[in-house]
Amino acid sequence: MTHIYVFNLVQALVCLYALTLGGWPERATAVILLCASIATVLLPFDPSTSFRNVETLELIIDLVLMGGLMAIALLANRFWPLWLAALHLLAVAIHGVKGFDTSLVPWMYAAAGGKLAYPMILLLAAGVLRHRMRLARYGSDPDWSLPWRDIR
Repeated sequence: MTHIYVFNLVQALVCLYALTLGGWPERATAVILLCASIATVLLPFDPSTSFRNVETLELIIDLVLMGGLMAIALLANRFWPLWLAALHLLAVAIHGVKGFDTSLVPWMYAAAGGKLAYPMILLLAAGVLRHRMRLARYGSDPDWSLPWRDIR
């Protein structure tokens, strides 16, 4: 149970860092990661039955998060959101593995997705740091790369 508290603390600190010092892509990512975490914490949990089948509500949360991360990855003028979306795609795929092979051990199903969240948080922190470095070096750092902006 301690690892859950540690993760929540680390995520809260990194998201606070992103919200205060990040550009708009970093802020948007922090908001959707926090919303997904809060939604996950609010899910009902019964240790006797959890993770024995595909966790449908968790899958829905993960799919909504995937959509948000993909939108940021496609529109942001950054490279790190692509990696973040790719890591989360692995977390979504774990639900598919459980659906395909119901004999997957419940603790493995529960742990596999959670372990991917740590590098995702590290990528967000690195994204904020790189944003700050570009601001210091160049004086600006464009947030979005909107394809329709250059259409005449």
